[in-house]
Amino acid sequence: MNNSVSEFCVLKCFDVPCKSRRAPRIIEVNWIPPLFDCIKINTDGAFNHAPGKASFGGVFRNFKGEFIGVFSCNLDIPCSDAEVMAVIKAIDLAWVREWRHIWLEVDSAIVLNFIHSPHLIPWRFRVAWDNCMYRVSQMQFQCSHIFREGNQVADALANFDLSSSSLVYWESIPQFLMNLCLQDQLGLPHFHFLH
Repeated sequence: MNNSVSEFCVLKCFDVPCKSRRAPRIIEVNWIPPLFDCIKINTDGAFNHAPGKASFGGVFRNFKGEFIGVFSCNLDIPCSDAEVMAVIKAIDLAWVREWRHIWLEVDSAIVLNFIHSPHLIPWRFRVAWDNCMYRVSQMQFQCSHIFREGNQVADALANFDLSSSSLVYWESIPQFLMNLCLQDQLGLPHFHFLH
């Protein structure tokens, strides 16, 4: 209820029960850089209802928060699948670049659950996920959750409008990501509101 005090008094006169809203709990969310020899990967998936397409993206950054590379892709798959595909593709790209000390950060609790319990992965991903988990087993690997507000670079990539469904990889930072990457690199906070 976001009414004025006078409106509240009128409602009370007519014995209308009113429940005022509790103030939201505010959580500060910061993107934290990895350790010295580690590469941090943030991934995300998105779904566009109009064309019925899902997309995913990810960003690779070093211990200084410096941009190393990003990728983005559109697919004809459900949204929850996009989150899984983002992780599979991120690990593939890290593997071929011989990056073996990885910190994966995602905003999907489901994906974290799949990493910790690979047998829960849907059958349509079983082979690709098993290959991904094999690669992870050969790495120094950690994974963690970050609120959506702290995962804005990966979110922007997942929502980037690509004209084709093929994977696009940038080795230099795209213009549309510069401000978001700089905000993370400077340690500027984002805020998550719990109602």
